[in-house]
Amino acid sequence: MFNLLKNRLRKLTPFFETRKEKKNLSKKLTDFIDFDELQNNIHYKIIDENYFVNALTHRSFLTVRSDLSQVGIISNERLEFLGDAVLDLVVAEYLYKNFPLNEEGDLTKFRSILVNKKFLAERAKHLKLQDFLLASYTAKKSIDEGYDAILADTYEALIGAVFMDSGYENAKEFLNEEIFIKLDIKWLNQFDENHKSKFLEYVQAHTDFIPEYSIIKEEGPEHNKLFTVEVFVNKRSLGIGKGKSKKQAEQASAKNALNNLEVLEKMGLTKKKS
Repeated sequence: MFNLLKNRLRKLTPFFETRKEKKNLSKKLTDFIDFDELQNNIHYKIIDENYFVNALTHRSFLTVRSDLSQVGIISNERLEFLGDAVLDLVVAEYLYKNFPLNEEGDLTKFRSILVNKKFLAERAKHLKLQDFLLASYTAKKSIDEGYDAILADTYEALIGAVFMDSGYENAKEFLNEEIFIKLDIKWLNQFDENHKSKFLEYVQAHTDFIPEYSIIKEEGPEHNKLFTVEVFVNKRSLGIGKGKSKKQAEQASAKNALNNLEVLEKMGLTKKKS
C-alpha cells in the first residue's frame, strides 16, 4: 500500500513542480513592472497584480522568453478579447444615456471613434503604458515608429484586467475618468478620419453654404508632389492643410477647419428658415 501511494505521488510530482515553477516565474514577471508608478498613471488601486502582468505581456515577449510559455504563462490576447467586449458595452451605455437627442447613426459613429485603434493607442500613450509593456525589442521599436495596434490592444487588455480585478462598475468608473469626463463633439472630431465629411455636415447644419477647397500651392517633382489646400466658407478661409495628394491635403485643411469652428460661429452665417 505504501509503495502504491509512493508511486502515485511520484507521478504527480512533475505536475506540482510545474505549478510551482509557473508561480515562481509569474512572481518574477512582477519584478519587471513598477506597480506603484503604474497605479499612479492609471489612477486605479490594483488588487491582484497578476491580471496586470498578463495585460502588459505582449506575445513577442513570450517568443523571447520561451521558458514562460512552456509553463503556461500567456500573452494579453485573452484579456484584450474581454476588454474589447467590456469597452463596447460601457461606451454604448454611456452614449445612450448622455446623448438622448442623437439618432442611432450618430451613436454608432461616436462609438466607432471611441473604440478604434488610433483613439485607444492615444489613451494608452496618455497612461504611458509603453513604459510598462513586456515586449520584444522589435515590438517596442514598432511602437516608437508609430504602429498603433500593439498599444491599442494593450489598452483593451488593461480594461479586461480592471474588470477581472474588481468588476464591471469599477471598469466603467475607470473608463469614465479616462474618456467620458472630457467627451464633447469637437473633441471627438480629432479622431474622425473623414474630416471633410464631418466639416461638410457641420457647415450644412449651421449655414446655407458649403465648403470650397482650393489648391494654393504644388511643390516637388511629379512623382513626389506636396499639395497645399485651403478651405473656404462664404469666401472666408477656415483652414489650410498639406498632403502627398490633393485628397490628403483637403482632409488636412478640413481637420484644421474643425479646430476653428468658433471662427465660423462668429461669422454669423446662420441657416435661413425655409
